[in-house]
Amino acid sequence: SPAVRRVMGSLPEYAPQVERLERAGRWERGRLTRGAVDRLYGQRVPMSASRMDKYKSCHFSYFMQYGLKAEPRRAAGFQAPEYGTFVHYVLEHVLQDEMFQQTTIPGMEDAADADRQARLRALTRAAVERYVTEELGGLEGQTARFQYLFRRLLRTVQAVVDNVAQELLCSKFKPISFELGFGRGADLPPVELTVDGVTLSISGFVDRVDGWVHDGRLYLRVVDYKTGRKSFDLTEVWNGLGLQMLLYLFTLEEKGESLYNYAITPAGVLYLPARAAVAKGSRGMTEAERQKQTDAELRRHGLLLDDPEVLEAMEAMNEGGPRFLPVKVSSRTGAITGEALVTAERLGKLKTHTQHILAEIAGEL
Repeated sequence: SPAVRRVMGSLPEYAPQVERLERAGRWERGRLTRGAVDRLYGQRVPMSASRMDKYKSCHFSYFMQYGLKAEPRRAAGFQAPEYGTFVHYVLEHVLQDEMFQQTTIPGMEDAADADRQARLRALTRAAVERYVTEELGGLEGQTARFQYLFRRLLRTVQAVVDNVAQELLCSKFKPISFELGFGRGADLPPVELTVDGVTLSISGFVDRVDGWVHDGRLYLRVVDYKTGRKSFDLTEVWNGLGLQMLLYLFTLEEKGESLYNYAITPAGVLYLPARAAVAKGSRGMTEAERQKQTDAELRRHGLLLDDPEVLEAMEAMNEGGPRFLPVKVSSRTGAITGEALVTAERLGKLKTHTQHILAEIAGEL
């Protein structure tokens, strides 16, 4: 109130703060000139998935982080970004290993499960030790708490590796690219769009690309490892958020033939939970019940081409329904249903929509 302001302003120790508050109260929202925008962002605006999501969710936050380069202070420790890097590293190295590929050859289901598990664990330990040496410079210089927490992560990443191996055992889709780059000097060019002299240049990586050759065409799905709880949400996509995977899928559809030497058909995007899965229930749960709970935690999310033949190639559908894909199978008719399914026509509409969002961002900037 004016009375409080007068009293506080008369006190020497508070007068400067009152003056600053009054000055701030007179501020009005300003506008950046085109020259200022060019100096902040340039004529070619580098854009990634996280930048796009930041822009669409809050313009001011985007300005602070990517215009002014303001950053919050961070405490030292093995936090979420480092954990994500760690899991990505281990999965990439294990899945590319020839020994891993031998454990996921169709028909290996009948092989000794204990032997396969032992081989997977050996591969995972080797990848973790390599990460510790290359990225952390060993654990000797880390605190005892850091070492303890890091070693606990081995169980989490091992569970994820086991889950991926079990999925690939019952799938005709196989990993054909890891850390596939989009950008200048990368595997594929960046996704670019120019509006009014401003070029939006989107670069980044796809964690994994899986492929299946059928009738002379290569069906592709892009796979993203999610270490947090966030899942795919089509509503967010329509509002301009979480476009990264779809943008890369559509770019692969257009440019992928030069990379893979096959005509490309987009088969979908999948988000794979790469985190610890804790089964919720009583101690009296059977192993089958516990496994069902764990599978629910690790079930994939995303969008899949609504084609029964393609879905069967992704995962052999047994009587209990799919274990990994976010779809359901009718026990009576065998029909495959689910919100994740999209027709080829709807994928085409999503492609047009993402181009519209890019044009909107470029125009607003």
